Amino acid sequence: MKKTSVFFWGVVFQHGQGLVEYGLLLALLAIGTVLVMSLNGTSVSDLYCRAANGISGGKACNGRQKYCEDTFDKDLSQWQTSTNMSLTNGQMCFSNGLQVLNKCSLKLPQSDYDINLNDVTLKQGNGYGVYFRTTTDASGLDGYAFQYDPGAGNKLLIRRWANGAEIMSPIAMVPIDATIYNVPHNFKISVKGDTFTVFMDGKQVLSAKDSTYPTGGTGLRSWDSTSACLNDFSISQTP
Repeated sequence: MKKTSVFFWGVVFQHGQGLVEYGLLLALLAIGTVLVMSLNGTSVSDLYCRAANGISGGKACNGRQKYCEDTFDKDLSQWQTSTNMSLTNGQMCFSNGLQVLNKCSLKLPQSDYDINLNDVTLKQGNGYGVYFRTTTDASGLDGYAFQYDPGAGNKLLIRRWANGAEIMSPIAMVPIDATIYNVPHNFKISVKGDTFTVFMDGKQVLSAKDSTYPTGGTGLRSWDSTSACLNDFSISQTP
């Protein structure tokens, strides 16, 4: 029987070769591909996650290490105690005046991280916030807060906190370009160096630069008559 040859990536495939030979050739090809990607600084897990996220709309995996995660399927032990938090149908719901930090985040040695909140729904009230690079002592909170803030005229904004009080002049602010109430939204807050970038439903919506607070944990806040719920919360490695 006459053999025909096909040349692909330096490997010659011949018609008539046995299955074992094909298997060995494919294994060599796979090893060579992984080596080339490694030399170029690309990991197999990153490529898998990029492909999976493209199919799933970004929900399969983010290809980055998760430092802290709470899916709210057990209890609220990962959070400082507050009477304005509860578990409801697999969600964490919060209301009225709330200031609470995530215990895991306060132990992180990393100063850079991504905060991910999925399916956050504001049911009523003037808004909620997400603390980051935040510490607390006897004088109160120091750090930053991203706010989903219809009470400020339907705005997304970032403010500094000092000695337990928010500094009213925002360091960044844009209008909320979405349905505000009773619609779930996903948020990612990327904290890297002196740059903070906010993504809403996969789209970059806000960015700011500030170097006042270099380290600190994350948390949640609400005020006035707010009522809101979220499905899960995580802190992961920045790209």
